[in-house]
Amino acid sequence: MAFPQLHPVERRGELRCGSVPAAGAQGCTAPATWHVAWRLEPKADFSLFCDRHMTQARQELVYADRHAAEINCDMPGTGWLLTDPSRCVPVDTDETATGYTRVDEHPDPD
Repeated sequence: MAFPQLHPVERRGELRCGSVPAAGAQGCTAPATWHVAWRLEPKADFSLFCDRHMTQARQELVYADRHAAEINCDMPGTGWLLTDPSRCVPVDTDETATGYTRVDEHPDPD
């Protein structure tokens, strides 16, 4: 299993798969059904995936956590809440708040 090579993906304002085969290549734009955290510390990296690309990622890549994609997953001001199951939630802007990793501080890579 390998860690993915990440490429920034522009936020589209809707839940779309961000899988990109290579930097600058056309990416998948299927509806996203999964939100993946590649790592949560020290710098978090996230992706949105369709079912097909999530299946591929589960077989080939290492990730820290995942949950079903919801509208909060691509919204500014949300954080990855480590619960069972994990989910994205609106967060307090207080920098001392704990229990989550802010999603909007890092662009969604593929």
